[in-house]
Amino acid sequence: MRSDKFIGVDLGGTNLKGVVVDRSGRVLLEKMVSARTEKGPAAVIHTMTDLVSDLNGETGGPSKQCAVGVAAAGVVDIWKGVCKWLPNLPGWKDIPLVQILEEKLCLDSFLINDVRAMTLAEKTVGAGVGVKNLVCMAIGTGIGGGIVVHDMLCFGGEGFAGEIGHQTVEPQGPKCTCGNYGCLEAVASGASIIFHAIRMVKQGATTTIRDLAKNDVNNITAEMVAQAAHDGDAVAREIWDKEAFYLGVGITNLIMILNPEMIILGGGVAKAFDLLIGGIRNTVSSRIHLGPDVDSLKIVPCQLGDFSGAIGAALWAKQNS
Repeated sequence: MRSDKFIGVDLGGTNLKGVVVDRSGRVLLEKMVSARTEKGPAAVIHTMTDLVSDLNGETGGPSKQCAVGVAAAGVVDIWKGVCKWLPNLPGWKDIPLVQILEEKLCLDSFLINDVRAMTLAEKTVGAGVGVKNLVCMAIGTGIGGGIVVHDMLCFGGEGFAGEIGHQTVEPQGPKCTCGNYGCLEAVASGASIIFHAIRMVKQGATTTIRDLAKNDVNNITAEMVAQAAHDGDAVAREIWDKEAFYLGVGITNLIMILNPEMIILGGGVAKAFDLLIGGIRNTVSSRIHLGPDVDSLKIVPCQLGDFSGAIGAALWAKQNS
C-alpha cells in the first residue's frame, strides 16, 4: 500500500524541524525541538525518532504507510543513506542514518542534503512552481545550493552537484573552510559579513555597528550589520555592497553555465534581500554582454521560510517511496 503521508526532518546544528505533508504536498503539521547535538549522534537520532513518532501520531494516528525524509547540512550519500560528514554536528562522520532510522521506526527512510531539500521544496510548492530551470542558494553561515534542470533536481554522479558556495570567485582570496582559496562562501557568507564588520570596528571606523554590539565585537551578527545598513550607516552599507558584488559574480557564473530562468535566494543573509538585489543585478548586468537575457532572469526570495528544508525532505520521501 502506498504512503498517505510523509514526514520530513531538517537536521540542524541547533534544532530539529519536522513537518508532515500529504500526497498533494500540503503541510499538515510543523514542529521544532532542540537537537542537543553536543550529546552526539546517538542522542540526536533518539530525539529524531521521538519527533517522527510524535508527528506520525498527531496526524491521524500512527501509520505504517508513512515514509520519512531527513535533510542534513553537509556531505551525504543519498544512495546509501549515509551522513559522510556534517561539519556543524560533533561526531557525525560516516553515520548510516537511513539504516538506523528504518530499524528503529520500521518506516521507509531517505536522506538528502539540506539545501537540495530546500530547492525541491521551493520548486514543488514555493517560489519556483512552474519554473523548469532554476538555482536555489541558501546564504547563511555558509553558502549551499541546489540546481533544477528541465524540472529535475540535479545530483551529479556522486550526489554532490549544487555546492555552488565552493565555486572560486577570487583566486587569491581568503582560505575557505573546505580548504580551497577564494570560494564564494569565503567572501560572501554570513561569516564573511561578520568578519568585515569586526575588522571595521577594530580599525576605529565610525559606525553604529559598534553601538548595536554594545562595544563588544563578539556580539556582532549579520542581522546587526543589516540593521545598521537599513539605518543609513555607510560602513554597513559598504559591507553589504561587497556582499552583493560577490554574490553577483557567483550568480553570473551560474547563468553562463546553467542558463536558469530563476535564482531563489534563501537563508539568514538573504532575509536582507532588499540590501542585496540591486548590487547583484548591477554586477550581473555589467558582466554578461551576450548569450542569456539577464533582464528576463528572475531573482527572488524563497517563500517557504525556516521549514523549507523539512518540507523538501518530506517531498524527497514522497518522490522515492
